Amino acid sequence: MSARRLGPRFTLTLGACALLAACATQPRHPAPPVLVIAHPSPPAPTLAPLPKAEAVNPPWTGMIARFALDDCADSALIRDKARLYTRNPERFEQQLQQMLPLLMYVDGELQRAGVPAEFSLLPMVESEFRPGEPGRRGDPAGMWQLMPHTARLHGLVVSRSYDGRLDPVASTAAAAAMLQSLGREFGDWRLADMAYNAGPYAIARMLPDHSDATRAPIPKLPVSATTRNHLAKLLALACIIRQPERFNVALPAADADDYLATAEVPAGIALADAARMAGVPLAHLRALNPGYLGRTVPANSPRTLLLPAEGARALAAALATGPAPVVAEAGRPAHSEGPPRYTSHHHRVTRGETLWSIASRFHIGVDQLRAWNDLDGDALQPGQMLRLDSPN
Repeated sequence: MSARRLGPRFTLTLGACALLAACATQPRHPAPPVLVIAHPSPPAPTLAPLPKAEAVNPPWTGMIARFALDDCADSALIRDKARLYTRNPERFEQQLQQMLPLLMYVDGELQRAGVPAEFSLLPMVESEFRPGEPGRRGDPAGMWQLMPHTARLHGLVVSRSYDGRLDPVASTAAAAAMLQSLGREFGDWRLADMAYNAGPYAIARMLPDHSDATRAPIPKLPVSATTRNHLAKLLALACIIRQPERFNVALPAADADDYLATAEVPAGIALADAARMAGVPLAHLRALNPGYLGRTVPANSPRTLLLPAEGARALAAALATGPAPVVAEAGRPAHSEGPPRYTSHHHRVTRGETLWSIASRFHIGVDQLRAWNDLDGDALQPGQMLRLDSPN
């Protein structure tokens, strides 16, 4: 990764297979309309809508309808990346299943920003959708792998108690604004992806001397192999989603628990109290909101938590009915409701899931998950219900 890079870097190594068919040459697309992004004060708590019953199905059709690139172009580099991703189709399906909640959330936010749906897969290239992916000083971090300089440019707060790069809500808003701006600047979403990886100034300097470069599926600009591979991986992933049967892949379906929503909370609320009111395990709340580094939501940060839609609705309803327990400046509870008691949370096993994949998805130890469900071994059956917290 070049030290001059203004955007994030990729860190993905999945596995892949199968050849890609030739498609038409890369079309050029008009820039999306300019959107004004406002940052108002947090509104009063409102009920987060639950997904409609008919919406609980594979989300891929709507995403594919919003693809804008020649994803399956006849390119040896794209074919190579697709082979790597789908070398083990079952493993690829499991990874998609684990990433599905965040992927659907990101796709909804990018749709509102007018960004093509291929970029909903970008965190898969960058970090395998790990929102808490840490970065050393000066390195990128979060599922979008945002550099510190980029984070500051887009108004993300980074402090001892909160890191906006690790917050899926804040970082996705910043990434959407970046991609929106790059799409307007270059008028070609492939160049926008390259600029996201290498920096817009580097790509802009190359264009006058390489006017014919964009005719190839992967623009033939003198960029680094990292930047060229970055775009090839994105296009390969999109082609797999567009034509899964060609890669022996079954795209996972979404259930109601996979839909995420946000809830506004007051400054100072303890994350444990928010989890209790939402009815989700504290570990799951933290996994979805790793930007909050301490035990509370600090006053100098956004106050938006990402939760399963039903949990967001429950939290908003609880906050609307009375004051939430908050932590005073001295670090002692301003309101006390005793030790938090967590509502039981369950997960229904789907085809291809393993004890390891479920434990990894919800940030729970395998031994812990086995003990909570009185399991003697690791065998699971589709449809089986598993506890995700202690029965005590």
